[in-house]
Amino acid sequence: MLYCIVSKSNNVYYKVLAFNNFSTQAVLLIVAISIISNNFFSLDIALLYASISFISTIALMKLMSL
Repeated sequence: MLYCIVSKSNNVYYKVLAFNNFSTQAVLLIVAISIISNNFFSLDIALLYASISFISTIALMKLMSL
C-alpha cells in the first residue's frame, strides 16, 4: 500500500506521510525483535532511528512550507 502511495502520488505531503508510516513500522519491528531476542541494545537503535525519522519529517515539512 505504501508503494502505491509513493509511486503513483505526485503530492509530496503524501510521500512524506508514507515515509513516516514506513519508519514507524520499522521501529515497531526493531522493538519487537529486540523484545523477542532479549537483546535490549536494539531498543537504543530503535529510539535513535525514531528520533532521526521524526527530525527529518519535521525538517521536510518546514522546508516545504517556505
